[in-house]
Amino acid sequence: MQTIPSWLFCWQWIAAVLTLGASAASAMPVIIALTLATGRRGNAGLSARGAHTLARCAAGLAFLGPLLAVGGVLALLASVRGPQHMLDGISPWMPAMLPYSTSVVAWLAGIACLLGYLVVDRSAATAQPKADQDNWQPGQIGPRVGLALLAALCFFLAQVLPNWPFSGLPQGLTMSDVALAVLPSTLHEYFTALAPAGSVALLVLSVKTATGSAALAPAALSPADEQRAARWCALWAMVGFIPRCLDRWGLIIGISLRSGPLPQGVAEQAMGLVPTTLAIACWVALFVLRAPRKLSRPSPWPWPGCCSACCCWCLAPVTPLL
Repeated sequence: MQTIPSWLFCWQWIAAVLTLGASAASAMPVIIALTLATGRRGNAGLSARGAHTLARCAAGLAFLGPLLAVGGVLALLASVRGPQHMLDGISPWMPAMLPYSTSVVAWLAGIACLLGYLVVDRSAATAQPKADQDNWQPGQIGPRVGLALLAALCFFLAQVLPNWPFSGLPQGLTMSDVALAVLPSTLHEYFTALAPAGSVALLVLSVKTATGSAALAPAALSPADEQRAARWCALWAMVGFIPRCLDRWGLIIGISLRSGPLPQGVAEQAMGLVPTTLAIACWVALFVLRAPRKLSRPSPWPWPGCCSACCCWCLAPVTPLL
């Protein structure tokens, strides 16, 4: 029986936690674009401030993507070839390494788009809508929405490329067959990333409103704006996880109703779904109850935002089992 080195086990645990942050960063540009788009029908000032905060958060978390890609391949090489010889004869542009190197390039391109978004946002500060302005004016958000969507595309490609067969197509498969195999599963994982993105956004909102940090927002939010922002974040958090949670619970219940002993690992998967279900319940409560201030910002600790995010982080150790 093969024994996993302790350092490799620790790396897998740490990588599972950091992957949630990278997943949140990958889906945040989609929420940023939709947040800006909501300003067309009202609350343009609130949408501008929220999108700016999300962009800053996403730009910081996105650096976890290249870190995980490089760390993952180094851990693989060290476990196979040993730490002393793991880089012998290795080039980042050889076919076997292209899935990792191109993924890093895609992550860096997405980060550049987010930094460009922040530059454009700052340069347009004089044209930002006032707090009482209801709608965007024509041409105010076009470049920012474009940069956010471009960042989302780069992050999506960063998740597609590690699964792409750069060394050659499998025997009997065409390029379209490979695309049909890789793209739907990656799109499913990308949609699920909306959950950690919404959870991190809700955590940032909770900390901001609890501490009144000027670094997180230039001005304090009104109670009505706090409710709108909390419901918006909770919406994306629960939308990302509900389909997967229902699918997994349905599979586990279906297997449990069959005659005979349960297959190995079913109980562990059910235990892994418990934190997910609790997190979804928290997000649904914030959304359905219209995020009353006693739920979205109790003093002195932002319980719902932190609890929902912590439930999401608790999934990290069991993510490889699901």
